[in-house]
Amino acid sequence: MSDAREAMLGRIRQGLARNREFLAHEALAAPHAPPPFVHPEHDADLADLFATELRKLAAHAHLCADHDAARATLRDILGAAGVHLALTWALPALAFPGLDDDLAAIGVERRDVAIAPTAAERAAELRALEPAAACISGVDALIAESATIVVLGGAGRPRLASLLAPLYIAIARRDQVVRGLGQAIAQLQQRAAPDLFAERSSLTFITGPSRTADIEMTLALGVHGPRDVHVIIYG
Repeated sequence: MSDAREAMLGRIRQGLARNREFLAHEALAAPHAPPPFVHPEHDADLADLFATELRKLAAHAHLCADHDAARATLRDILGAAGVHLALTWALPALAFPGLDDDLAAIGVERRDVAIAPTAAERAAELRALEPAAACISGVDALIAESATIVVLGGAGRPRLASLLAPLYIAIARRDQVVRGLGQAIAQLQQRAAPDLFAERSSLTFITGPSRTADIEMTLALGVHGPRDVHVIIYG
């Protein structure tokens, strides 16, 4: 399995190398103007707008005055859900001081995700993480108009920390909220110039709980991702 995977990735790398000049030219030729805003301009605080839009999606927004209030809110959410095991970003990537102490105080074990080198080890790792009832991540931006969480994956920032458990909690600072999609992309590009993915493996946009509808248009939440989404904004 590992040999087949490496062979496939090798062919992809070769194809990208052959076409890099053409792809770069096409990317530069495309318009780069930010898309228009969805809502008319108004004086509402962006964090308030994000919270309003998120609640329309059957998710939960928590606006906290400061870091201590955010810590208390996180403890309350985990305690109310009866969580005993949580999957999180690595602590340096999460940059939320006091998290380990708070989790220990309410009896929640914290797990990082290790990078498994083989498919068998990866499967074993996923089985070990399956009991996790909550996953916790930071964010790279929050888009107020659509209540979208923007997350760059990479070392210490596993995608599973926003996808695996039925309860997902995103922790953000107020200054990470932007109005529209174009602003979020421009901000990410500026911060990670010249290559957004030089040290990152993925860019994920999360808008509310997982939603799935069958052929009869019966909507189900939580089939392909977290059913319960909370965003804590502080500062």
